[in-house]
Formats: sequence, structure tokens, C-alpha cells
Amino acid sequence: MNTTRSMNQAQTMQSLQAGLQRGWRAAAVLCLALALSACASSLWTPDAQLGQAVRQAQQVQTIDPYAALREPEESGTDGAVAKAAIDRYQKSYETLPPPVNVLNIGVGTGMSAGVAR
Repeated sequence: MNTTRSMNQAQTMQSLQAGLQRGWRAAAVLCLALALSACASSLWTPDAQLGQAVRQAQQVQTIDPYAALREPEESGTDGAVAKAAIDRYQKSYETLPPPVNVLNIGVGTGMSAGVAR
């Protein structure tokens, strides 16, 4: 009689554990379904004017919207002139400007020889 009772208790425990596992699985599936449904909302529809401000700003800032369709024009300069300009620009950084004495700033400008009141 004791063996029958312990077998019944073991079967009861196994069935309770199986039911508990099914309950946890059902709860997990329900939570997953709720979480995914919160991400996929079909209530929002984009406004017809969405992005219009960006398109308008691009149009205003574009100098010539059809520049890619035309042949390139003469630039008015050649390689020798451009090279000379670049060389002059780079040579301007070879010699440093003379240092400025900060102690003389504002001295003798007429502001210090003020009128006494």
C-alpha cells in the first residue's frame, strides 16, 4: 500500500511539474506576443509634408540644379597661372610675420593723452 501511495504521489508531482512548465511557457509566449505587438503599431501614418522643410532648404541652397546636364564651361585660367597662385600661397607661410609687442598696445594712440575734467 505504501508503494502505491508513493507512486501516486510521484505521478502527481510529475503532472504538477508538467503543468507548471506549460504555464510558464504560456506566460512567456504571452509576454513575447505583447512585447512584439507594442513594437508594431499601425496607428502612425507619415504626414504628407514630412521632409518638405529639408527639400525646400536644398532647393534654396542649390545654385544651379541643372549643372550636371550641361557641358563644362571654360574656367578662364590655365595650369601655369593656377600653379603660380598655389606657389605664392604656400610661400606666404614660409616667412613668419614680425612679432607684436603687446606692451605697446594702446600707448600713444591719443586715448591715453586724455583730457582732464
